[in-house]
Amino acid sequence: MSGWQAYVDNNLVGTGSVTKGAIFGQDGSTWAITPGWNISAAEVKSLTEGFSDNGAKLRANGLYMGGQKHIVLRADERSIYSKVGSSGAASVKTKSAVLVAFYDDKIQPGACANVVEKLADYLIESGY
Repeated sequence: MSGWQAYVDNNLVGTGSVTKGAIFGQDGSTWAITPGWNISAAEVKSLTEGFSDNGAKLRANGLYMGGQKHIVLRADERSIYSKVGSSGAASVKTKSAVLVAFYDDKIQPGACANVVEKLADYLIESGY
């Protein structure tokens, strides 16, 4: 298990407030992801680009993760929050990475967002 995978397994999913997680490089490379969750390179690129325009294109076209179309609820240069049915995701950009935390209908959206935002703060403080 890579060090990045441990962050996904322990610091995101392991909290009980995240169903599936991923860490991508801002270049679109996959650093770590919950096994079985497939987010395409095009989906990662679209998400990553969404931070530069505060989600304008994502609001217009939808955000896709794992083939599911999400509605963008909030977007700025740091965070993008989205929803699909009673589930959703919180995505946060650090200096060199994008963290994605997905929650299902059994998890409160705020709890998921809190976990991923705190991990992002830690990684930013650590130089990532």
